[in-house]
Amino acid sequence: MPKRVDHEVRKREMAAALVRCARVRGLHQCGFREVAAEAGVSVNLVQYYFPTKADLLLGGLVHVRALITARFAGLPSEPRARVRALLESVLPTDEAGTDLYRVHAAYAALAFTDPVLAAQPQAAGPDELQPMLAGLLAELAVPEPARTATALLALCTGLSAYLTSGFLTADDAVRTLRAELARVL
Repeated sequence: MPKRVDHEVRKREMAAALVRCARVRGLHQCGFREVAAEAGVSVNLVQYYFPTKADLLLGGLVHVRALITARFAGLPSEPRARVRALLESVLPTDEAGTDLYRVHAAYAALAFTDPVLAAQPQAAGPDELQPMLAGLLAELAVPEPARTATALLALCTGLSAYLTSGFLTADDAVRTLRAELARVL
């Protein structure tokens, strides 16, 4: 009997291989050969799931966004605690978070010059977080919740860049975020 293949699982495995490759080599240095080698499969198999380099890059981006979204699982239900946990989960304070931030930042940079990639909803920054955060801030009666949500996410973006560049420690970044949250809330 022929072996049954779950094509969605296989596609995610290829996308995960692209992300692992991008962590080490950089996104621009990851093509079909590099992804195939990382996944331990043939180049033809990678091309079966991702016929073009654009398809491969988009598959990796979708995978990165899924990993980032998974970091938001299990947040507290109380709005104040949820705001704090949500924003702290955005900060790359561990190795996995740092890798995700770097690869996602590489995608964001690529989207500046690649209109096909830029048009993908997964290429967006905090589009899905901003309305969620604004809603929580509105529940907490924070003035101008949408503007405040944008400012807090921008702060997290800057802190994330400082963290991954080595300008701040994880403790310093978390303390900075908490100080701003104390002021806002």
